[in-house]
Amino acid sequence: MTSGSATNSAVPGPVVPDGGWGWIIVFASLMIHFIMDGITYSMGDVFLRPMMENLNKTRGPVSTIFGILPAITLATGPIATIFTNTYGCRKVTMVGACLAAAGFLASYFWANIWFYYLAIGIIGGIGFGLIYLPAIVSVGFYFESKRSFAMGIAVCGSGLGTLVFPAVMPYIINAPLWFDYEGALLLEAAVIFICVIFGALMVPLPQEPSEIRRVERKARAEAKRQALKAGTTTSPNDEQQNQLLPTNQQSEIPLEEVNVIPRESTAAVPVEQEYQSDNKRRVSQSDVKKNDLYINNRSDKTLSRSHENVSKTVTTDVPVVVSRKDAVYQGSLHNIPLYNEDTNEYHRQMITTSDMTNETMDETIKKVQKKSFFSKIVEQIDLSLLKDAAFALFAISNFLTSLGFNVPYNFANDLAADAQVIEHKRHWIIMSIGIANCFGRVIIGYLADRRWVNRLTLYNTTLIIAGIATMFAPFCNYHVQTHITYAGLFGFFSGGYVGLTSIIIVDLVGVDKLSDAFGVLLLFQGVAVAIGTPIVGTMRDAFSGFDRPYLWPYLIFGGSILLSGLILFAIPVLKRRKERRQKPTQHQLQMGVLSFSKQNLSTPEQQQQL
Repeated sequence: MTSGSATNSAVPGPVVPDGGWGWIIVFASLMIHFIMDGITYSMGDVFLRPMMENLNKTRGPVSTIFGILPAITLATGPIATIFTNTYGCRKVTMVGACLAAAGFLASYFWANIWFYYLAIGIIGGIGFGLIYLPAIVSVGFYFESKRSFAMGIAVCGSGLGTLVFPAVMPYIINAPLWFDYEGALLLEAAVIFICVIFGALMVPLPQEPSEIRRVERKARAEAKRQALKAGTTTSPNDEQQNQLLPTNQQSEIPLEEVNVIPRESTAAVPVEQEYQSDNKRRVSQSDVKKNDLYINNRSDKTLSRSHENVSKTVTTDVPVVVSRKDAVYQGSLHNIPLYNEDTNEYHRQMITTSDMTNETMDETIKKVQKKSFFSKIVEQIDLSLLKDAAFALFAISNFLTSLGFNVPYNFANDLAADAQVIEHKRHWIIMSIGIANCFGRVIIGYLADRRWVNRLTLYNTTLIIAGIATMFAPFCNYHVQTHITYAGLFGFFSGGYVGLTSIIIVDLVGVDKLSDAFGVLLLFQGVAVAIGTPIVGTMRDAFSGFDRPYLWPYLIFGGSILLSGLILFAIPVLKRRKERRQKPTQHQLQMGVLSFSKQNLSTPEQQQQL
């Protein structure tokens, strides 16, 4: 490991706790998913018709609100990544919760469609985006061998929220005390603000990049404080220095030890000192000058010297984690061959560390600060990955899936109303999506970790069945059971699709490129979600004279989900064609990239044979 630069190095000892306070992190993440996804997925069910009546607008403009909110949430992903690496999961979550709560709170005061686009869609979406990523990453930091289990628990909050909010919010809206749906928006603002508490529970590990920066900032602040203190004790100019500290006369200025982080942390910033029998070091005027604590009227120069002096004394006992490339991986790390073969080597390649001795911290942070914010965002979206035909097809598939993914959530209640389902039973439909979603994430996630299961086929199957279920929806009659049937199928398999996405990405490009690939997919998904929901609402208005107004919207957008699964069966063909021209490298296979030269896509043994 080279001093003065960030490197990939095996970190001695356990990198993550794999338990302990990590279970509190899992609980916080579960509750964040519960609140954020519960509100997002129930917006159309709860607010579509009340907003249409109050704003005197059709479904197209009103449903645009429900499209902008998740679209901005997805688009904020790369920005949230930068902020999380800089400030940590705790601060980003708390700021995001305040921002989202402010957006929903503002919507309470002015019932205007364009203002809703801004307050709920954009401001609320940015806040949710800042909340969502830390909720996943924080679990990834705290868990490694038990990550799949911990992630499974955390993301189940999404289904639970979709179960609870549609059941509770209609009663809030119908209660006179809350003044119709505006009161429900006010209540949701208060519920979102509770995420500040769950964000506060995300205690950062000392190896996280935000903690490194905090240590550095605190060290610099301590340097300034001591320099100013020393300056006040002596004098502001040379004449007063000569009066207070004559030549060869000694003055008692104790150099105290600087501890800027808790004792249990892995990094400390001591200022070296020598103690005499009276536990103080007597410093002469020449010593003060030598140690850059001599204060004259050029205070800025002295403070700069003090910063250098403190930076040179920054030490640490172990390498410090700068980034972890697999933090958003939701599958079992045992799916990665290198993790099974040599865990330390896996850490060396996945965890970017910095020696942090001498000037390393300064150099590392300066390199980060030199990059513009826009360039950091560009780094999170590596479009060069689209040169790989298989991944490009996967991105197109995600676009098609996202076009119709939110349709059942936003229009299930309205579809049931067209079918003349009893009013108080209409909310059961989206609630069944929520409960089935929980089971789908757990069961399909469990199957994905089995070696005998073809993960790509499983992923394709979830999309195909979810698409067929969506296409079946407009044929349901006034019996609520028929609606619950399609909703349950959609919820179960769409939940599995969400959990499998990161696993399939790793199969295609490797775990070392997971975050870059996710940035590309978020771009595709955000655009699709933004246009899918408004188009369905507009088509429903256009076909209002038909017996089944939602027939063509559901057939088209359910068909897009179905098509997104069918086209992925071409991935093995594309990968085998590529492998005939260029064999996968040993590094790619170790990073989890599957060889498609044989039929079984999930058996690690076939990778060893190449």
